[in-house]
Amino acid sequence: MKKNYILLAILTFFICKVQAQPGTPAPKPTANASNVVSLWGNTYTNVPGTNWYPNWGQATQVAYSSVGGDTTLGYTALNYEGVAFANPIDLSNMDSLHLDVWSPNTSSLDVRLINSTAVQNTGNPIQPNVTLTLNNSGWNVVSIPISKFTGLKLNVLDQMSFTALTPSSGGTIYLEHIYFVSHVNLPTITGFSIPSNLLLGAAPFTLTDPASNSTGAFTYTSSDVTVATISGKVVTIVGAGSTVITANQAAAGSFSKGSASATLVVSYPPPTTAATAPTQSATNVISLWGNNYANVDGINWYPNWGQATQLGLSNIGGDTTLEYSNLNYEGVQTTTPLNVGKASYFHLDVWTPNATAVVVNLINSALVTGGAAVQVADTISLTTSGWNAIDIPVTAFKGVDLTKVDQVMFVGATPATSSVIYLQNIYFWASVPLAVSLADFKASKIGNTASLTWKTVSETNNKGFNVQRSSNGKNWATLKYVAGAGTGSSYSFVDNSPASGVSYYRLGLVDASGKVTYSSTLSVDFSKATIGISFYPNPVKSVMNVNIPAIQSNTASLSLVGLNGRTIKTVQLGTQSSNSNVAVNVAGLAKGIYVLTLKDGATVKTAKVVVE
Repeated sequence: MKKNYILLAILTFFICKVQAQPGTPAPKPTANASNVVSLWGNTYTNVPGTNWYPNWGQATQVAYSSVGGDTTLGYTALNYEGVAFANPIDLSNMDSLHLDVWSPNTSSLDVRLINSTAVQNTGNPIQPNVTLTLNNSGWNVVSIPISKFTGLKLNVLDQMSFTALTPSSGGTIYLEHIYFVSHVNLPTITGFSIPSNLLLGAAPFTLTDPASNSTGAFTYTSSDVTVATISGKVVTIVGAGSTVITANQAAAGSFSKGSASATLVVSYPPPTTAATAPTQSATNVISLWGNNYANVDGINWYPNWGQATQLGLSNIGGDTTLEYSNLNYEGVQTTTPLNVGKASYFHLDVWTPNATAVVVNLINSALVTGGAAVQVADTISLTTSGWNAIDIPVTAFKGVDLTKVDQVMFVGATPATSSVIYLQNIYFWASVPLAVSLADFKASKIGNTASLTWKTVSETNNKGFNVQRSSNGKNWATLKYVAGAGTGSSYSFVDNSPASGVSYYRLGLVDASGKVTYSSTLSVDFSKATIGISFYPNPVKSVMNVNIPAIQSNTASLSLVGLNGRTIKTVQLGTQSSNSNVAVNVAGLAKGIYVLTLKDGATVKTAKVVVE
């Protein structure tokens, strides 16, 4: 009998596993396509660019599958999940939200439609909610009157969210056929277009009526009159920012009123000349960005810290230039902590069309302190009449360990969320040569050996380097001592007998007094397992979904790299025994070709990505 009980338990487990996802698709919708604004599903044409997995800090995981031929959106470990639209959606003529929901364990679900702070230019979002009661025995075909979302501005919907209530975490839901629908006869409006991006100061332009199967007259509105105003059909540019231009068609004959919208972006003109070239001696400088000195390698100028800031790269006056727009804050992450303990100033050249104050932070992250991060800020004042050459005394960052600076952060102050800044020539400097600083440190697998290479920007007071290896990242042994050869030197070391599995490497930087500071830790994996890379869509406008198989290394990472070799963003990946999906947000990146790179310590896989 005992064996029978065990067999019954095993059968019950597999039955539960089979029931953990739907076996048949939801009923096919029957609404007229001309009366639908579709977000997800195979029945209608969907609004492009919707991000079903933005980084709002949720624990939820996303999976995409096909159920009975219908593309299905699955959320597991659900606490909450946001959805962000590429452009605000106008629901003025819609009366219901339709969605099909299947769940094995979630009985109560909160659905919200959201006007974010960005579209309404206020301090708080509008996010009315409706609570759904779900059965767990099949598809729930849900239709929610939009009137239940009290207070919602229907013409600028730009986000929605799903929140698990019962249970409040660990729920699973599958979604098909998510769309807004009108049950009246809407006109079919096509061909409404406006310039996608104009510079502030552009001449007024005249709108052309879109095509429609209704004879109703068109009128036009602008959602933000501080960006553009409309008189009749003439659009006049007023300020920088974005506004939704809507063509509103009056009811006529058997058709109700209708509308079509497009987003107009107005940008500030960029600077036309480069900042003045710096004159400090290269031996007195540790450079992070610019064309005048050798820069520290591997700096990530756009890590995913959840910021709303957008990054742009351009060539201005022959100098490669960073642009941060919509600046609320922007972090900068180094690969190896910087030793700038002998620096006197932190220099940056800043050009801005609208910011009068920006906050600059130097940071020792929790990674280098082994506890709480240390972050000290200094506010710089700016003018809008040309390049600002800023030299901040490092004494302004009292409390930060200047020998272990591994992060920098810029914060918009005035204005707080819409500042635009261009940056050139970012470096630390002093009137004397600075301490040893690594410009590059790499470890790679070559056959059955591990090859280490590094070089230095400066080597003041440097004695040499202890090359160290560990099998667990905690206990270290010195393999060889390499004497310092002077500023700008390149070094190499080959480990002919690496450990099986993962070998970890670091450098101990020894100064003349014998004090040792350590570089970042790198790893090389000599296990047999390899990784692959697949993703979609390509080209991509907002979010691409990267499928990652099992990974054995705890130092794996997924990076997006520009053709200039600069890392745009990096996602750290932990060990995992099965496939997972990682959503990478590329919205706001300049159009062009990037390289998607997947590393697990031993293997590197790359693929080209086209951002539109």
